Amino acid sequence: MPSEATRDACATEPTSAPRLRDRLRAETRAAHEALDAEFSDMLQPGAEGLYARFLLTNRAGHAALEPALLASPLAQLRDGAWQAAGRLDALEADCTALRLPAWSGPAFAVQTPNLFEALGMAYVLEGSRLGAGFLLKALRRQAPGADRPVHYLEASSDPEPFRRLLALMNAQSPSTDEADSTIEAANRTFRHFRALAEGARTRMTIS
Repeated sequence: MPSEATRDACATEPTSAPRLRDRLRAETRAAHEALDAEFSDMLQPGAEGLYARFLLTNRAGHAALEPALLASPLAQLRDGAWQAAGRLDALEADCTALRLPAWSGPAFAVQTPNLFEALGMAYVLEGSRLGAGFLLKALRRQAPGADRPVHYLEASSDPEPFRRLLALMNAQSPSTDEADSTIEAANRTFRHFRALAEGARTRMTIS
């Protein structure tokens, strides 16, 4: 999931961006920034609870989205196919280390995405890798960071899957309707993570 570091890490993105990528970046900006704002202070001293909510949110989000993506046409493509890459297992390890409560959150609205819906969903999950390496380095520079488990950030810090996804998008020739469905799926995914962030706040309050 994206964080405040995403914008700082955008310099690592490929310089050639396809039209679909350009539309995604422009037309999901508001939803993306609203989600970023939920966790903008999580690296500050004393913000361990916010970091825990970040992990709980991501665990619920990956648990909801990964099965749908694995069953989608995107995962069946030979080149650039989407893979789970152990990120949910890493989140489980981090949440277990912090003894966070079990919580799954609501189901994602799109259970059987077509290729273009899956591209929009994967854009959110894989795009979050751009900030993960930055976050990981920042935590390791902080003495208190040693107390925060980082399995998820470690599993998410390789930007190559996102580059492959962009290359795959570049190889597509979507119709206007298909491109629109990609953007709607991405915005829906950002909104889902934001709803999960609020649900995780409530779950941690009552646990």
